Amino acid sequence: MRSSFLIILFILLLKPFPAFGENVLIQAKNITLNKNSEISIFENEVLIKTKDGDSIKSEFAEYDRKNGIIKLKNNIIANDIQNNQIKAEKAEYNEKNKIFTTIGETKITTTEKYVINGKDIILSNFDNFIKSDNKTVITDQDNNRIFLDNFDYSKIKNIFKSTGNIKIIDNKNNTYEFSQIYIDTKSKEILGTDSKAFLNDESFKINEKNKPRIFSNTVSINENKKSFDKSIFTICDYRENDKCPPWTIQASKMLHDNKKKTIYYDNAVIKVYDIPILYIPKLSHPDPTVKRRSGFLTPSFSDTKNLGSNISVPYFWAINHDKNFTLTNNFYASENPLFLGEYHQDFKILNLLADFGYTEGYKNISATKKRGDKSHFFTKIVKKFDNNNSNSENSFDLSIQHVSNDKYLKLYKIKSNLVDYNTNNLENSLNFTHEDDNLFLGFNTSVYETLNENYNDKYEYILPEVTLEKNLISNQSFGSLDLQSNYKFHNYDTNKSSNFFVNNLNWQFKEFNFSSGVIGKFLGTIKNINYETKNIDLYKQDTTNELFGAIGYLTEINLKKTQIDSEHLLKPKIFLRYAPGSMRQETSSSRLNPLIAFNIDRLDNNNNFETGLTSSLGLDYKYKKNGKDFDFSVAQIVNDKENKKMASESSLDEKLSDMVGSANYKINDNFNLNYNFALDQNYNEFNYNEIGTAINLNSVNLNLSYLKENQHIGNQEYFKTKLQFENKDRGVFSLETKRNLVTNSAEFYNLSYEYLNDCLRAGIVYRREFYNDSEIEPENSLMFKVTITPFGNINSPSFNQ
Repeated sequence: MRSSFLIILFILLLKPFPAFGENVLIQAKNITLNKNSEISIFENEVLIKTKDGDSIKSEFAEYDRKNGIIKLKNNIIANDIQNNQIKAEKAEYNEKNKIFTTIGETKITTTEKYVINGKDIILSNFDNFIKSDNKTVITDQDNNRIFLDNFDYSKIKNIFKSTGNIKIIDNKNNTYEFSQIYIDTKSKEILGTDSKAFLNDESFKINEKNKPRIFSNTVSINENKKSFDKSIFTICDYRENDKCPPWTIQASKMLHDNKKKTIYYDNAVIKVYDIPILYIPKLSHPDPTVKRRSGFLTPSFSDTKNLGSNISVPYFWAINHDKNFTLTNNFYASENPLFLGEYHQDFKILNLLADFGYTEGYKNISATKKRGDKSHFFTKIVKKFDNNNSNSENSFDLSIQHVSNDKYLKLYKIKSNLVDYNTNNLENSLNFTHEDDNLFLGFNTSVYETLNENYNDKYEYILPEVTLEKNLISNQSFGSLDLQSNYKFHNYDTNKSSNFFVNNLNWQFKEFNFSSGVIGKFLGTIKNINYETKNIDLYKQDTTNELFGAIGYLTEINLKKTQIDSEHLLKPKIFLRYAPGSMRQETSSSRLNPLIAFNIDRLDNNNNFETGLTSSLGLDYKYKKNGKDFDFSVAQIVNDKENKKMASESSLDEKLSDMVGSANYKINDNFNLNYNFALDQNYNEFNYNEIGTAINLNSVNLNLSYLKENQHIGNQEYFKTKLQFENKDRGVFSLETKRNLVTNSAEFYNLSYEYLNDCLRAGIVYRREFYNDSEIEPENSLMFKVTITPFGNINSPSFNQ
């Protein structure tokens, strides 16, 4: 039966009782009274209620009536009127001063659900504070942990205070250190001084070695914002002897808006190895969690011989989830600005890309640099048709390309998703394709415009071109029969036009496998050419119908030798081909190689057909051993008689063609060697030699290539080198050059050395070009280049000659 302290007071009426005894009510299952010492013992389910409405539970209490002290032990749970809860194993309550003191390990849960783990904590109902001079850990509702040497908590103001070594580890493993801190638990705001924030959240890291951190004089952190005053920010790894990081951004104020997911800077100074290189009064960028956001992108600086120094400032506008626009302003020190725009939009049924630019042109004109506006407009529309009821695929795309000046793209070096300044032709086209398991249909209409100066007529038209490919027969008995039809209207050089309709029937019979190991198969083709032309010397001017055909037989023997650790495959083969009739003159053709030699149609031109009796001889050889692969193919064509209507580049105009071959030797995953050649029919002189090698080691990548053309194939000889040496601790050295061995001169040099680490690339870039293109002068520059991860590039002015 529960005993009440009020009942005890009634029994002891004859004895004087202190007045402060009226401030508490104590209940327990077991009560022991000591009249002489005025000590009362309460055990088993002890409950103490104060006049202020606080309650204390424990398993043991010792009440000193004279001094108003209650000592408690075992499973102590105290709740004050503000709903702060205290748990401890040992404590004292001073009834007179209304002070509750825990002894040893203590856990407090505040009204705002902050959890305090510490020891020897003092709680005062009179002054409404909770404090401790011992190490304490506070955990909030979001599982952020605060480590303190001491603290003082006002229950009225709901504010924690602390000084000394203070550390906060948030739920993303970011760490904040302070020398002094204020925590408003009601508004969930933190104010700190001498702040060091270590951002261990992986979203802030570009490289696994990154150590993002912000040091500031003061910091304010709440649910929506983090504000750092007089701050220094970097993501770079630590350096030995606490040296300055490779780059920093110093600002009078740095603000991270969690709702807007944006970082703002006031009076930002970008430093590289503690050297100021850029000042920006106002700077902002999305935080790393943002994938797509409106705002200024990283500016870039450059200097060219043709245009001088410039700064490029791009702005990205995320109009909606399905569309965006990027405006890039290029400001030049001595020339008119260039404005570039890129627009992207994803519709439900198609995708749209547009790219355009405008400038007023040169300020400083000369004999080569002429005044006048310059502009471009490129767009591409792509649509894929979904067909859930069949395996067919349909697509449509429209491409429009226009520039107002032939040298404009190269002069300003414009490059984007649609524009490449290296191009020499513009294409305006409309394409549609349909494809299923055995049918292909394509429709194309195009207008081409050349950007080269040495053409009298700049335009070429294809209006239209239609292609049909259809499998007609496919079975084991007959083999396969395919139809290819192509209609093309072509207009060029102003008054030259051709109208071709070509049909091809291609037949491939089933393979014959003889017991001797010989494999053979018949191949056949019929070509029907129908055309009308105007002002083209190679063709008749009247409507013409031509019919060509060829039949061929390919036979080969597969010889295989397998050993324990190696395998040899040898395939000698012969291809006999006969095509009656007489072909038209062929003016150009590609170089013969072992693959083309065994095709029944060896021409690049669909409007002509090779005739005559020929045989192709050759072999393929493959060797594999312990990861090493060697492939070699060689072929030569023997004609029944000379065919001077074939282009000389192919060597098929002679009775004996060049002996052509190719070889590839893969020694291991790091070393590869390839070789292509064409040996003259007398086997004494090489008309074509191409040698290339690729060496890929852990830190060295080397690519060498040599090409030489002689006689009917061409007249060029050059050597190309591309070397890259990378030392992860020291940097990257790269060299790229092409030397013309006919003129004994270099066409270009690219030489650079870059120091790199986890957050910065810095180096020297030397580039030299050898050409003269009207108003564009060749570049010969030496430039210092800095790439700040993740913000982008900063280039110094280059030194031109």
